[in-house]
Amino acid sequence: MHLLLAINAAAGTGNTPTLGRNLAEILRNRLGREHHVKLARNAGHDAIRDTARAFAQRHRSDAVIIAGGGGGTLRAVIEGVGIGNPNQNLRLGALRMGSGNVIARQLGIAKDPIAGVEELAAQLLRNAIADCCVIGCDLNTKAKSTATVYGATLGGFGLFGRVPKALEDYHTRHPWLHQFTARSVGIERLTNMEYGLCLAGLCSRAARRPEELPEIEVQQGRGTETIRLLAGALMNFPLGALPFKPGLNLEDPALSLHLIPYRNRLQALSLVPRARALANEAKIFRITRERPVTMRVVSGKRMPFFIDEDPLEASQITLRMAGSLPFIPGKNFKPRFN
Repeated sequence: MHLLLAINAAAGTGNTPTLGRNLAEILRNRLGREHHVKLARNAGHDAIRDTARAFAQRHRSDAVIIAGGGGGTLRAVIEGVGIGNPNQNLRLGALRMGSGNVIARQLGIAKDPIAGVEELAAQLLRNAIADCCVIGCDLNTKAKSTATVYGATLGGFGLFGRVPKALEDYHTRHPWLHQFTARSVGIERLTNMEYGLCLAGLCSRAARRPEELPEIEVQQGRGTETIRLLAGALMNFPLGALPFKPGLNLEDPALSLHLIPYRNRLQALSLVPRARALANEAKIFRITRERPVTMRVVSGKRMPFFIDEDPLEASQITLRMAGSLPFIPGKNFKPRFN
């Protein structure tokens, strides 16, 4: 087995070189010296993506990549290895070393990275696998220019879609405050708090200036409708922090898109306190490999949104179920068919 431990040094509040070396040594001791463990500590998603791509291309069989970071780090690994990789025995793992860590939590990985890597090593030796659905997003940023991004966790649109970029700007302006608060209350708890507060501020602005909300055309198959979008989410499993009920499990080969149309200023103001009630007003689209959904901006040039915490924008996006990748689950993960 060839294993890459890809740690994003910039994830969360930062990860020290010593921690990375300790995690790699635990893997070597637990798996046995006949297996090869490589540690790569990079700063930023682009470097992680390039490292994962080179590793997957070099080791065409029996390869494992463990992402040490958050949702964006894991998305970078997925984009690096690609979907439909010729490597017939590629497996992915995720440690909770970022801000959201949604996939790692969903897979039941321990919160502490040392406990988490111990668990992943034990599960590797048991050949435990969970085939996780992968989000595909084809986006048009300019006329006749198309790019594809992949994700495993979540897409956000409308007001939801603006939150990661707003928080990214805030963290850039106040890095020490963010790090101090994260160490005080815990990075995952702080992330949930920040999302709620930021969304409340965006709702207030939308109530004052609803014309800034994008008007979009949504197409699936032959059906098309136009709405002014208040908020929306693309999901492949339920998340406690979000009010939507996708009716899907992580391993199901489908996605669920929920779009809440804007009605009035009071509705925008009440999005946070009445999230579950407003979620019942959402238009729901079940996305499969055969039935993608395309959203095109009617008013304005580009629509801000995010895939797995990474802020993006485009004039048109097509959301689809891109395939699946084998992940290493935690010992308490309950497979779909159990």
